[in-house]
Amino acid sequence: MTSPHQPPHAVFTGALGDTAAGGYVPARAEVSDGAVSLWVASPEGWTQYFSVPAHEVVVKSAAQRVTLVVRGQSYPILADPGSVNRAIGYGVAGTAADVLNKPGLEVGVDIGRGINVADAARSFSANGGPAFIAAARQSGARTSRLGYGPILAIGFGAGLVAVAAVTVITAFVLTR
Repeated sequence: MTSPHQPPHAVFTGALGDTAAGGYVPARAEVSDGAVSLWVASPEGWTQYFSVPAHEVVVKSAAQRVTLVVRGQSYPILADPGSVNRAIGYGVAGTAADVLNKPGLEVGVDIGRGINVADAARSFSANGGPAFIAAARQSGARTSRLGYGPILAIGFGAGLVAVAAVTVITAFVLTR
């Protein structure tokens, strides 16, 4: 005997960017029974922002973020919002290390950045990101995913192009 078809169900937890307050609030995106819902924590408890049929939602995901787009409104949910502040801190520390000519500190900052990226990726998986995207797609939502691999490849490729361009320009200038 076969079991009846069960509609996909998945949850992605994280924090919704609150542009008015300039911070993040706990959030929960859910795919269930062919609908996508967004729940946001408030002092009074969990509030449902929306629940719409999955085919009315675009689910975009890049790195550790899932963005739900409903009726032209975007709702970005980060798996680990603390990683944003850590990345900013590493940027400041990297700049200071460069200005102070402290190569050892620069290496430490680069290692910290790598760990921060790895932690955010782990949070994305642990908080249900891959399962949520798959369930949303199965339920009829349009989905797109750009993970850390392609993002790092794009950054590496852009770096190679920049190095090649500087090399060609330098060679051109020196041969004239």
